[in-house]
Amino acid sequence: MALLLIVNRITIATMLPPYVDLGVAVILTILLVYFVDGPRASRTALISITGFSIFLLFWAYATSPLYSPGDDEYAYHLTAIWDLAEGWNPLATPHNNIWIDSYPNGYWALQSYIVATTGLILSGQSLLSGLMVTVTILSYGFFLEHCADHVSKFKRLTSLFLACLVIGNPIVLTQVMTHYTDAPLYLLGCGLVFFLMIDACSPNKLARWGVLSCIILLINTKTANLYYVPLIVIGGFLADLVANGGIRNCLPRAVRWIISRGLIYAFVYFVAIIVLGYKPYVTNLQDHLALLYPSVTEIMSYNIPNNVNGVSAPVGFFYGIFAETGRTLWPYPFDSQINLKFPGTFSIDEFKILRFDTRRGGFGPMFSLALLSSILAYALCRIASLSSGPYAMARKGDSLATLALALLLISMFFPESWWARYVPFTWLSAVLFAVASLFLAGHGKFLILTRVLQGLAMLSFLLCVAAGAGGALKQSLRVQIATHAVEAVKDSPVIEIYIEKDIRITRDFQSQQISDAANVWARVLRENGVHVRIVGTEIPFREKEYCEKLGWLEAHVLWCVPRVPNKQPN
Repeated sequence: MALLLIVNRITIATMLPPYVDLGVAVILTILLVYFVDGPRASRTALISITGFSIFLLFWAYATSPLYSPGDDEYAYHLTAIWDLAEGWNPLATPHNNIWIDSYPNGYWALQSYIVATTGLILSGQSLLSGLMVTVTILSYGFFLEHCADHVSKFKRLTSLFLACLVIGNPIVLTQVMTHYTDAPLYLLGCGLVFFLMIDACSPNKLARWGVLSCIILLINTKTANLYYVPLIVIGGFLADLVANGGIRNCLPRAVRWIISRGLIYAFVYFVAIIVLGYKPYVTNLQDHLALLYPSVTEIMSYNIPNNVNGVSAPVGFFYGIFAETGRTLWPYPFDSQINLKFPGTFSIDEFKILRFDTRRGGFGPMFSLALLSSILAYALCRIASLSSGPYAMARKGDSLATLALALLLISMFFPESWWARYVPFTWLSAVLFAVASLFLAGHGKFLILTRVLQGLAMLSFLLCVAAGAGGALKQSLRVQIATHAVEAVKDSPVIEIYIEKDIRITRDFQSQQISDAANVWARVLRENGVHVRIVGTEIPFREKEYCEKLGWLEAHVLWCVPRVPNKQPN
């Protein structure tokens, strides 16, 4: 994928068919693997690429009748994907949509290849499912090779369970079928974490290339990765030091790691920003004198729960972790306060309301208990290993816990630490703490108590996964019901659509559009035989009197069959 993005940046002005870029990227990948790890590895790479492609095509066509259940994708994600698929060159022409013009477009570019080759306008979302499968396989291999020996039986099943737990993050599950970039950020970040750990446990050249690929992809997926990528790599560096000797000979090993790995990682990080990410990172500085544009303050102005507005990031993180899972849908205001609760307590309602952008308790109703149980299980392992009892702690467990702690601190100090979808690595941190506790060897009361805490953590994780899966299903059903309602009146003389005005963001000299939701919905509905007329941002006065039938679609779009076309009540 990283090579495809590089090829895309080279050929973007040539208007070559997408199959040419795809073919070149595949050939380059096979050659790279061949020279790094030999012919056997290159055959495996070819089989993997073929399987990945087949899965994407299967998912794209299998889900093609379904609508996407998100908001932001109708506002700008889908427009970006379609325009890239139809030949828009970001380096040559500013985009009229302020988000598309100012946000990283690498992940959109990869999705645009799926749309261009299949002809299915919503097929870009299949890339997320492909990443889920890829990260499952990667993490399964890591757990099986490096962790399963510390489990007495069912090694493969345990490894698969842990791998599924990694991708079972509710942030991922609730963004399946959407075009949001939070779940891809998390999955690509997981790839970065596991490649770093694979290389730490046993030097691996392909894993280092995997690290480089993840850096390129992350930087060109979401601006938050300017923060996450270097800090995760530093966490991997510390985990490497712990895995290979702890504090003994620490300085020479640190210098060797920096020279052999760190410098090239840093170099690729800046290349990914300045060259591959020239649009938007460099152009934002040139055009708006700001690396992050539009202003985060403007974007968040209506989104921050009122009792975390102005608090420090660690305090906001505390609120986010120990929050009661709250509703996001109207009539609940986006800035409704976060209600705290004691870990392990819940209401049945909390299992029904997770969605793609849940602002309060977004990891699920039992996550605080899962996190605390995982941390306590590992802490108990360390206490046991330092005691005079028959216990020993493998160094790999400490290495995993080091990276888990790094991920936790990274998330804790992120500016929007209270909002789960902006700190998705908190989930991976909890999982890694739980896995690290498996490395305790011995017998006695410490081991029994550790197993109890592990079981409590696993149960809590599973309940969060269930809440995420249920929320994903519910939001998909909701959008299907909403769209079927408008499809049912497709034979009406006129179907008008209106969009609520977004008052947070002001237009600039390049981009006059804040949301393309009306145009996007018009195109999506047209694909299903429904023709609509876009009216504008002025919602009809007394709309229930003006409209014979009406309903709301995602991204604040109202559809209306007027009783008397072009005549609104006074």
